[in-house]
Amino acid sequence: MSISSVFSNLSHDQRKIALVIILNIFIVIVESTVGVISGSLALLSDAWHNLSDVLALIVTAIALGLGTRAATSTMTYGYVRSEMMATFINASFLSLLMIWVSVEAVDRLLHPMPVDGWLTMITAGVALVVNTVSAVILGGHAHAHIHEHGENDDAHHHHDLNVRAAFWHMASDAVLSLAVVLGGGAMILWGIPWIDSVLSLIFAAVILIASAKLISQSFSSLMDRSNPVMVAKLTNVLNNHPMVIQTHDIHLIRPSSKERYFSAHIVLNEALTLGEIETIIEHLRHDLSHAGATHVLLQPETSKYAHSDEQCDGHIHPHTH
Repeated sequence: MSISSVFSNLSHDQRKIALVIILNIFIVIVESTVGVISGSLALLSDAWHNLSDVLALIVTAIALGLGTRAATSTMTYGYVRSEMMATFINASFLSLLMIWVSVEAVDRLLHPMPVDGWLTMITAGVALVVNTVSAVILGGHAHAHIHEHGENDDAHHHHDLNVRAAFWHMASDAVLSLAVVLGGGAMILWGIPWIDSVLSLIFAAVILIASAKLISQSFSSLMDRSNPVMVAKLTNVLNNHPMVIQTHDIHLIRPSSKERYFSAHIVLNEALTLGEIETIIEHLRHDLSHAGATHVLLQPETSKYAHSDEQCDGHIHPHTH
């Protein structure tokens, strides 16, 4: 199968991201090679950060493809968790690399090594150009995409979120590459190789902070941790409905960055007909979706299942009206 045929089978979003992936793989190879030759730890740090972004872009491309696949009997939720699983693995891997960079940078501060400033500056300059071009490709596409489809189109908006996240990855890479260029220039002008180690420590700190946030968010998602503020907001939607007597066994999970799955048991008057119950549930689903839930499961019950306690066995039992 030729490369052109592979590209033709991709969506417009995926082709844009695939082009950026190819450009950044080139940068990873060049920066890694020159980083070893020149002795620049800052270049190696930038290369590994670019590698993590390549992995993130691959996940984005896969997510765009998997998002169109229907659930199956074996994957009843589809591949909705693939984004968070990949994010957790990528961020953890990058954190380990940055810890190694920090240790190596401190060692080089204590035992300075010569660094080729010209090689470092030229290579980082090439990376700066490529990262800027990548950001323009993704940023320009996202802007045109919004104007073409409208800001209220949910499906296209979700695609825009993925592409916009990739854009910020490339923009941050461009800033880091610019810092390496300036560091290479400083080494040439003033002959102080420790600037490379200082830049490496700064890069490692910035990337570790960003990675820690991603690890926390993805781990919380994988462990089905709920946001109590969002739980309260969605629960209030149920409790504020005049026909809902009580709510309990409320659960909220966020399997991906754009999905919130909400489920709850609602106690209703047993005299209601099935048609009336369906109407109530339809209204609740509408209100819950506007409050932020993307998937809603409501189980109607009679007062037989009402609870008098506020908390029991880890389940939420908000007050009775």
